[in-house]
Amino acid sequence: MLHNDPLSSEIVLKALRTSILGSRVDFFPTTTSTMDEARRAALAGAPEGTLALAEEQTQGRGRFQRTWVSPPGANLLFSLVLRPGLEASSQLSMMSSLALATALGRLVPTPSQVSIKWPNDVRVGGRKIGGILIEGSASAAEGSKGFAIVGMGVNVNFDPGDYPEIRDIATSLRRELGHTFPRLDLLTAVLEEMESLYVGITKGDSVRERWASLLDTVGRRIQVASGDAVYEGYAEGVDNDGSLLMRRDDGSVQVLAAGEVTLHL
Repeated sequence: MLHNDPLSSEIVLKALRTSILGSRVDFFPTTTSTMDEARRAALAGAPEGTLALAEEQTQGRGRFQRTWVSPPGANLLFSLVLRPGLEASSQLSMMSSLALATALGRLVPTPSQVSIKWPNDVRVGGRKIGGILIEGSASAAEGSKGFAIVGMGVNVNFDPGDYPEIRDIATSLRRELGHTFPRLDLLTAVLEEMESLYVGITKGDSVRERWASLLDTVGRRIQVASGDAVYEGYAEGVDNDGSLLMRRDDGSVQVLAAGEVTLHL
C-alpha cells in the first residue's frame, strides 16, 4: 500500500467529478464484501450511484462464488447501486467491463494489450487485472423499484507473483507500469467513464459494438463449461445483449448467456 494513498468517503467525494456515480460514498476499512454492503444500502432505499468502497474484504467473491484474492489496502474493491430500466439492465455487464478497459487503456504502456475475456474479465497481455460481478433484486426487471449491484475488483498495487495460485494468470497496474499508482486516480477515471456509458444506455444507446471490439474470445476455438455441461466450438461473435454465439462442430449455433470460457491456445 502507498503511504500517501489513503481512501475514505471524504477523500473520494472531494475527488469525484461525476454527478450520479459516487453521489454517496460508504467507506469500510474491512467488510465481508462491498456487494453485501451495497445490497443492504439498496434495500434501505439508498440513492442511485451509492458507492460501497472497502480496503479489505474478508469474503470477497467473483463469478461462480470464487474468492477474490486482494491484500488489504492494495487494490480497488467497490460496488455501485444502480436503478436501471429493463433495457439498460441487459447492458450493465458490457458497460462496466468496457469502462474499466477504457480507463486502463489510457494508462498502460501498450493499450492494444487491454482486452475483455467474455463475459467481463478485463485483461492486460492475456492476464486478468479486473473482474465484474453483477447482482440484482428480484424486481430489477420491473422498473425503477428494482436495483442492480455492479461490483468491481481491480488489481492496482500488489504483486500477483506473491500468490502461486494466480501468478501466471493475473496481473496488476503496478506490474504493468513498473511502479505504484494512486488508487484514487484510477477510481475516478473508471467512475467517470462508467457514468458516461451508463447515461448513454439509459437513453437507449448501445455499448455492444465498442465492447465486442475488445473481446479476445471472439474468433477463437473455445471450451465452455456451463453448469454440468461442457461445450466446444468456435466463438463467432456476440448478440445484442452480450450473449456469446458459438458455432458447434456440427454447424449449429449455440447462444450462451453465461458460463465459464476456457480458451484453447
